[in-house]
Amino acid sequence: MAAPMPTGAASSFPEGDFVTFMKNVAKRTFPLVLLSAVAGISAPQPAAASRIEEKQIETLQKRVAEQDARISKLEAMVAALLAAQKKFVGKTEAAPALRKPATALDHRSPKKTALAPSQTNFHPPSAPSERLPHVAALPVKFGGDVYLYQYVPMGIPGAQPRFELYAFSALVDGRHGPWGFHADYRFRTTKLRSYYPGNTWLQEGYVSYTTRLGQIRAGDFYRRVGLKWDGSFFGNIEYFDGLMLDPEFGVGFEGAHGLDGRLGAKYSFQYFSTDSRVNGSLPGRDFVSEPGARAKNDVTMRFAPVWNFSPTASFTLGGSFARGAIDRDGGPNNERAQEAAGATLKIGSWLAYGEVLRQTVSGRVILPPQNATYILAGTRWARGRFEPRLNFSQGNYHGLNGRREYIIQPGMTVNLADGFSFIYEYDFWRSLAPGKDRTLDRSLNFVLHYHF
Repeated sequence: MAAPMPTGAASSFPEGDFVTFMKNVAKRTFPLVLLSAVAGISAPQPAAASRIEEKQIETLQKRVAEQDARISKLEAMVAALLAAQKKFVGKTEAAPALRKPATALDHRSPKKTALAPSQTNFHPPSAPSERLPHVAALPVKFGGDVYLYQYVPMGIPGAQPRFELYAFSALVDGRHGPWGFHADYRFRTTKLRSYYPGNTWLQEGYVSYTTRLGQIRAGDFYRRVGLKWDGSFFGNIEYFDGLMLDPEFGVGFEGAHGLDGRLGAKYSFQYFSTDSRVNGSLPGRDFVSEPGARAKNDVTMRFAPVWNFSPTASFTLGGSFARGAIDRDGGPNNERAQEAAGATLKIGSWLAYGEVLRQTVSGRVILPPQNATYILAGTRWARGRFEPRLNFSQGNYHGLNGRREYIIQPGMTVNLADGFSFIYEYDFWRSLAPGKDRTLDRSLNFVLHYHF
């Protein structure tokens, strides 16, 4: 039974207002009462709550510490990556290295391209204390030359036309700072000369060190007396006597230096202990075709002042000499001396040259080489794809027979495409001796040359 309501209260609140009042009180106090009830039912004892909170705090602190360690490690790795990138870029500017071509993936992610492992050979270290791997800076270039040769004799008794792979030349060049190396290894289907050991041979192979004044070489390279070459394919009298494009084993120094804006100089000094026996001399015209014969202690020197009239015009006047011995197992031994003087005039794409070379052989001379005077002259120029030329060479031999030989060579090179060229030459080789003149060669020569 409910308690009766006091008369005063009933008279103070109208019925509608009282109901509204009670609803407001219930609305305000019910959440507090419910929260207190739930807290009273579910809240643990004070000691248990303290232990749980401490455990949760320890767990959070451990996670924060682990996250800090990860962030520190990532920061160290980023710093190492940036340092490696800076070091790699500096080396690349000093000595450009070969790089792998960019792929489609590289273009899709340009920010990663600079540090891609395929580009730099760099791998992130597992710890900041690890040393960064060395970035290779040794560019090696592989190339070569291929000569397809058609020889067409014209009225020479016993001469037959032929078509052959004249030579395949495999070229390797490398450089690491001032150090470098060069190799020219050649292949043929047959021997170039009958005295060659086979149809493959090393034409040149040497190590070099570049200085401010020139390059030091050690190995097998061309002996330098007079002009280096006349630009022909067939060759000249000096080449067929073993005096030009003649590699030997030794050490040397050669270079060029500008003294002022218009005056400069080219120079070389070489010492060879022995020959390599692979020059272009025909059998019986040089000692390299003799069994048991060899060059010994060959020394060459060359100096050529250069006058530059303009950026496209220059005149070079050079002199050179050589001294050395030729030893034979069965004798006789000889001393050989050579002196040469030559000049080159260049105006734009036009070039003219001339040279006189004198060879003197001491001792008993019964086999080549022999006393002789050589003359070399020619001109060539370039006009678009075409490079016409005219070469002349002569050898005057001062032996008992007093013979003289000369070669006249008009020719042209046509540049067909990048790396491809077509060479045409007409060669007339005549020997003049008292009572016995004869034509040694008259031929058309066609060459397809590919350089890569």
